[in-house]
Amino acid sequence: MGKAILAAVVTLIVGYIGAVIGDEHLSNFAEFGCIIAVAVMGAFIIYFNDKKK
Repeated sequence: MGKAILAAVVTLIVGYIGAVIGDEHLSNFAEFGCIIAVAVMGAFIIYFNDKKK
């Protein structure tokens, strides 16, 4: 359960930071945060599944 909470919190923070960066530095491309958040959550899924072997 702790890994899921960690992944959710980190993904939320990274998504928010990505949205701010996209909005301010990439010509109002706030969707950048969503793209980064999905990539981070995918990386967490792969990482946590590989550790079980």
